[in-house]
Amino acid sequence: MCCDMRPPKAFPEGTAKHLERLLRNARKPDERTRIQAVLMRAAFSLTPAQIATATGLSINSVRILHSRFLRQGDACLVGRPGRGGRRHGLLSIEQQQDFLARYKDDAAKGLVLSVGQLKDDYERLIGHAVSQASIYRMMERIGWRKVVPRPYHPKKKPDSEEAFKKSMRKSSGRKNSAKDARR
Repeated sequence: MCCDMRPPKAFPEGTAKHLERLLRNARKPDERTRIQAVLMRAAFSLTPAQIATATGLSINSVRILHSRFLRQGDACLVGRPGRGGRRHGLLSIEQQQDFLARYKDDAAKGLVLSVGQLKDDYERLIGHAVSQASIYRMMERIGWRKVVPRPYHPKKKPDSEEAFKKSMRKSSGRKNSAKDARR
């Protein structure tokens, strides 16, 4: 340790024993790592650099973990929620289901439901513009899917199509190569 750094704050008495019990009950690997990082300092007075080397965490992460433990206690070590989830959702899942329920009858009747119409109504509901991708993702979350009729030409003539299929020469299945061309 350098001489111009302040000495680390001491952990309360009995912290090492308490952390050993926590470590035995830890379920997830990341919980074990966090507990071990604090336990190494409490029990063995290791430096953050030594702890970082032993646990695989960065030195700064170890320092932050020690600081949080001193302020928050066990809450920063055990049962931390993951980073996943919808943090920026404009409507909850239930609100989205209610919004799409308005269109369920039309969809059940087989009427074509345009995303543009849904997008306009959604924008009116939330008060600002959104992308079409937002509407498609909302529909996917609710379990709706994009069903598009199979495309066909409006002037298609089935009779001439069948005649074309019958008169078309069938290929032999062999690919023409340079050897076949010489024969």
